[in-house]
Amino acid sequence: MITKSIQMKKIKILIVIALLLTICTSSLQSKAQARVSVSFQFFYDNLSPYGSWMSYPHYGYVWRPNVGRGFHPYRTRGHWVWSDEYEWIWVSDYSWGWAPFHYGRWHYDGYYGWLWVPDYDWAPAWVVWRSGGDYYGWAPLDAGISISISFGNYNPSYDYWCFVPRRYITSPTIYNYYVPVQQNVTIINNTTVINYYSSSGGPTRNVFVNGPQRTEAEKYTHQSIKPVKLNESSRPGAATISNNQLALYKPKVSRDKNAARPSKIVPAEKLTKTNEPATNRPANNPPVKKESVRSEPQRNQPIRNEPVKKQSPPVPQRNQPQRNEPVRNQPVHNEPQRNEPVRNQPMQNQPQRSQPVRNEPQRNQPMQFNH
Repeated sequence: MITKSIQMKKIKILIVIALLLTICTSSLQSKAQARVSVSFQFFYDNLSPYGSWMSYPHYGYVWRPNVGRGFHPYRTRGHWVWSDEYEWIWVSDYSWGWAPFHYGRWHYDGYYGWLWVPDYDWAPAWVVWRSGGDYYGWAPLDAGISISISFGNYNPSYDYWCFVPRRYITSPTIYNYYVPVQQNVTIINNTTVINYYSSSGGPTRNVFVNGPQRTEAEKYTHQSIKPVKLNESSRPGAATISNNQLALYKPKVSRDKNAARPSKIVPAEKLTKTNEPATNRPANNPPVKKESVRSEPQRNQPIRNEPVKKQSPPVPQRNQPQRNEPVRNQPVHNEPQRNEPVRNQPMQNQPQRSQPVRNEPQRNQPMQFNH
């Protein structure tokens, strides 16, 4: 009897375990089915209103956002949050940030600026990290860089990096604490690369670099870091955080890149000459231009009054040397005039001296006194 009761308990335990496994599996399957799936064409169509697609050597179609000249990926308009599942996630304030900061890579061109090269796999952020000297830093991964294959040989340019004091790593206004780029070389020499990897989608695919450990970051921020839970949005848009819930559009991208193509491709030469000032400046420059127009009359009023006072004294000063110039030239012309009379006077005096010679015969006349 005792043996049968033990066997019955074992059977019940096995049944409970099987039910739990079934429930977990069904929940995972429902979660996988709930994830949105899009084609590669979705990148081209959805990002076209926010930038320009162009054909770029070696990388195919790349996208340049319509942003200001100071734009820098994973630096401009965004901040870091901690997730227990993905650790450090970059939360962008741009409505299109769900794509370029979580898929693909960023490549910098000295003429066109930052260009996004699309790709299939999602990551919390495609960056590399450094730590040391009371700073945390990160830099975008360039196109063609694979963490699992070539990360060890990747050495970003010093101006790729963004550094911030460690205590501000979780600040939602982290942009107020960025270190000037001019100090990057010094900081790089006093920091080391964080070689801490994570993977989603398999050990050989979708490998990304995690930043500093949570316990270490809490040590420098002097506060407990509250993790956020990532909830996938059903449509694209800016990420939102509420009650430690991060809503982010995170679709699965099908591998049909060869069949996809942007509906509008801007020629590189046209993008350079016309689109650069038209797309990159209007976001910030229109108010600047209006302010300058309004301020010009205010600045010009004193400027117009000043030259009236300043020009009055300098006018005679500038004219005096012009009047003196002919005065200096006159003696040059008069010198030959003065020399001419000097030379002519002796010419006239010579005949005067000869006249007494003519008088000498008059002196000889009294010698005829003989009669």
